[in-house]
Amino acid sequence: MGLALLITIYLARVLTPSAFGFFALVSTIFVLARKFLDLGLSNVAARDIARDPGRERPILEGMMAYRRTAGVALALALAIFALAQRGESQRYVLLAVGGVLLFTEPAALDPVFQVRQAQGGPALLNVLGGLLILGGSVLFRRLGVAGAAFAWLLVVREAATLLCTRMLATRLLGYRPRPGFRGRALRAFVGPALIFGLASLVYTVYFHCDVFFVYALRGSDELGAYAAAFRPINPLLLLPWLLMVPMIPVLAPVAARDRGLFLRHVRSACAVAAGLGACALVAGVELAPELVRLLYHGRYLEGGLSCVNAFRWLAVALGLVCVTTVMTAAMLAESREKALLAIGSAALVVNAAMNLVLLRHHNFTAAGFATAATEALFLAGALLAFRLGSGGSALSWNTVPYLLPAAAMGLILRVTAGGPAVRVCLGIALGLLSAALILLSRAAREFRKEIATASPVF
Repeated sequence: MGLALLITIYLARVLTPSAFGFFALVSTIFVLARKFLDLGLSNVAARDIARDPGRERPILEGMMAYRRTAGVALALALAIFALAQRGESQRYVLLAVGGVLLFTEPAALDPVFQVRQAQGGPALLNVLGGLLILGGSVLFRRLGVAGAAFAWLLVVREAATLLCTRMLATRLLGYRPRPGFRGRALRAFVGPALIFGLASLVYTVYFHCDVFFVYALRGSDELGAYAAAFRPINPLLLLPWLLMVPMIPVLAPVAARDRGLFLRHVRSACAVAAGLGACALVAGVELAPELVRLLYHGRYLEGGLSCVNAFRWLAVALGLVCVTTVMTAAMLAESREKALLAIGSAALVVNAAMNLVLLRHHNFTAAGFATAATEALFLAGALLAFRLGSGGSALSWNTVPYLLPAAAMGLILRVTAGGPAVRVCLGIALGLLSAALILLSRAAREFRKEIATASPVF
């Protein structure tokens, strides 16, 4: 996440808004393509493999076969989109993106790492990929490479990550999986997996489709300004899932055998997530002008391309995502994929409608507002669905103490004056202190011990 932030800072400073917007567009295409090709199947696979390890190989090979088939459709769509572009360099980059999407079968092996709690390899690949983008960007800048060509670095990173993922997963498995559907008894897996996959897809689409709405309705310059707000926060959106993914194989068996314990686990996780999310929300809203000034050296701070208000709305969305992620993982552990699909579909329709209406009359800031409003709608729907299905609320009065550090943090930042560097440093210190108070509280420590005790041995 630190590397992603450095990349955003550097590119936003050295590229024109239009070139920075194209880089963000290609990055978003990869994000949505990964989601379409994964459809959330990795999380469902991890749940099912944890329940029955003997099903691992047929599930992995079926997922690889799906990726091979779906990759062809995506590659064709990217080719059509590429040919519609006016710039020749942009057209070649998009064609290369489509070419990479033809060979994404190794990404279907992610459950291998997830179930075994062996996340070191994928984490290292992410770090090395970030270093590749950052180092390549500096080199391209010194060589005088055209702005749109910076997106080639994303293509190279994606291809290298896929190749290395195959090597690492094959080593853990001890065999080389072969893509295929026939003879793998996938019917029991495919039904629930596709339902959750569609739910996961619509959730990701409504969180990233604003990039395409801004590009289509406001132009590449405003997309570059929106990217200046979106890209620093976007890596943080992965953090809640990074924390919850290892818990899915733990929560699934607990949900099946002990409803009371499962509800207690979900409430504890929601309380911690709400506290951390509130800290992120307060920091983003209060420090948005100072962060934009420091990140971009005065660019995107004032005038029609100011991204301060968009940054604030996206910070609100980030705070909500922390709790939404816990609810999504909990409902997945309960095999309630249909409810997630219904909630996500409604949220996607609302998001698309808001973007279409608001962006015709307001600048790109409206996309940030639409994202925050949609995330609030999704969270409210998930909390209601969980209560109706589980017989208990995921949030309780025990959550309130976890919100107090964020409230104190907001009060201090509101009354403290100073330059941008002083306020941001103060915000970082208060944020770290607040997170420590939350994570080291007695209830949080007991929750982690319970989860560790319940973790399956694979």
